[in-house]
Amino acid sequence: MQSSAQPGGSGEPRLRDARARIGALALCALSLTPHAAAQTLRELGTLSLDQLAQIQVTSVSKRPESLAASPAAVYVITGDDIRRSGATTLPEALRLAPNLEVARVSSQAYTISARGFNSVNASNKVLVLIDGRSVFTPFFNSVFWDQQQVMLSDVDRIEVISGPGGTLWGANAVNGVINIITRRSADTQGGLVDVGGGNFEWRGAARWGGTLGASGNYRVYALGFGEAHTFLPGGASAGDDWHGKQAGFRADFGPSDALSTVQGDVYDNRVDPFSGRRRGGNLLGRWTTRLADGSLRVQAYYDKQDRSDFDAAGHASVEAVSTLDVEIERDLALGAHDIVWGLGHRAWRDRFTNSVNPFVLDPVRQTVQLSNIFAQDTYAVTSEVKLIYGAKFEYSSFSQWAVMPDVRLGWQATPGNYLWTAVSRAVRPPSRLERDLTAPGIVETSPQFRSEKLTAYEVGWRTQPTPAFNASVSVFYNDYTDLRTTSLGDNGAFPVHFGNGLEGHSQGIEAWASYTPVSWWRLKPGMTLLHEDFHLKPGATDIAGVQTALGHDPSHQFFLHSYMDLSHDVELYAGVRQVAALSDIGVPSYCQADVRVSWRATRNLELSVAGTDVLRMRHVETSQPPPLQIPRNVYAELRWTF
Repeated sequence: MQSSAQPGGSGEPRLRDARARIGALALCALSLTPHAAAQTLRELGTLSLDQLAQIQVTSVSKRPESLAASPAAVYVITGDDIRRSGATTLPEALRLAPNLEVARVSSQAYTISARGFNSVNASNKVLVLIDGRSVFTPFFNSVFWDQQQVMLSDVDRIEVISGPGGTLWGANAVNGVINIITRRSADTQGGLVDVGGGNFEWRGAARWGGTLGASGNYRVYALGFGEAHTFLPGGASAGDDWHGKQAGFRADFGPSDALSTVQGDVYDNRVDPFSGRRRGGNLLGRWTTRLADGSLRVQAYYDKQDRSDFDAAGHASVEAVSTLDVEIERDLALGAHDIVWGLGHRAWRDRFTNSVNPFVLDPVRQTVQLSNIFAQDTYAVTSEVKLIYGAKFEYSSFSQWAVMPDVRLGWQATPGNYLWTAVSRAVRPPSRLERDLTAPGIVETSPQFRSEKLTAYEVGWRTQPTPAFNASVSVFYNDYTDLRTTSLGDNGAFPVHFGNGLEGHSQGIEAWASYTPVSWWRLKPGMTLLHEDFHLKPGATDIAGVQTALGHDPSHQFFLHSYMDLSHDVELYAGVRQVAALSDIGVPSYCQADVRVSWRATRNLELSVAGTDVLRMRHVETSQPPPLQIPRNVYAELRWTF
């Protein structure tokens, strides 16, 4: 929950935000960009079709496979893309993916989704992973983005899949999967210092990497940051400025055919000295071994997070979640079949107390169990045609069993043209708030609330006529049922409860390309078009309005990213995105232009200046309410490696 502070001071907007979020839940009751070793545009422009076809991703099939022949709408943001763009946080880096909707709510909060359902209460249908660790919370089945601080210089790539991923990834992988993959510790040896600041934010980070014996490497890091406030419609401060610190490590050791990884992070973020605090940490271990017919992977992690907010009278809302997750995966090759199967179990132990208002969870403490078993087979029908089919069986202590099947067909029609189609099913199980939220006379618990369901139909085409140009086009039709509604009681009056009375469909097009007209210049355009048609089931009611469950989605988005090597030591990035109006909440369309210039003063020293929204002072991206204005940010940075 968002926080509060002194009466009449900067904390009041945060208290309004906390009350709005709980109230909304109660009254709702709630490029395919090639990733290769090349780091300069000139090197990228010299890659052959065969070399580009070997670029690999892991999120589509849970094993390395060619990006050019992946039967899904997958876009890759490389670490070099992030550095050149000047992005300083994960949400800002995710703006580079044209198949995502990214809207900044406040200085602290973002809403991020794929193929619709983008709002504070509705952006719960995309699964987010950081090095294999799921980061969504069982309270909202969504992501607290202010807790996801990653040292971006250590990010290898971000694989963004738009479309269902339930068969492999399970809970919440309904409309997409965001898989953030950091670099191996062997690739981050030596030292790095990265400091910067501007009118809206400041950041500082340091990292050191070394060796562990003859077959191991490690890195340790620490970072700190602060972000200023956004603005209320009248121009006053929203009082949502905040700051934080984080530290962590990663170690990779053992022979290449039996590699072990251990990594962890701890963080402490403050909204201000009195009104809010977010603390937590995680520890993950993974062991991967090669076998004669494939590989075996065992992974386990523990994650703990605590969020507390206070009002002027000292009343508090406190959320605490502990997560333990264990999974085993095996992939093997049997003739024309490449099979991956696995099983896993996750347990959340949470506690929620609230004295700010009457909304509480009953019971205060709860343990939610989630178990699964899955299998997927990639069958080579011919050398050009592959059939991928599989299913996940998932058991939730809230919603019992769910089955998520998936069938995909990929056809390498010519060396430069790949066609694919898919039919799949995914579910989003109930969150704690949807089942257990209660307030006397206002909202009652909703034990009858069921999982939301999606059946998706997709067709895609990927083309690469020359090494200088590639493009991807995907068309989808999503059929949803049992979406959340906020219904009156049987007597037609309060208290209300959550139901599953909404259904309908969405359809759209996603397209992006990468074009290198000359060796020192790369252009990456992209676009999404979205149409939604939803309605209540016969006899169903929804006092909160369907947009509470559906979110606030632009009908279109257009992107253009330009990367230039002006000389061997000067780079220029310019990006433009145009986002359609959110007419249902009165947010106008906007066009944002960003720019970054960097100069490599020496082999180990890079200086840069970046500006976001350089054409205007402020703009609004969504409403919570009230709609907060995001200011222009001019940011200077120094990066030193040694």
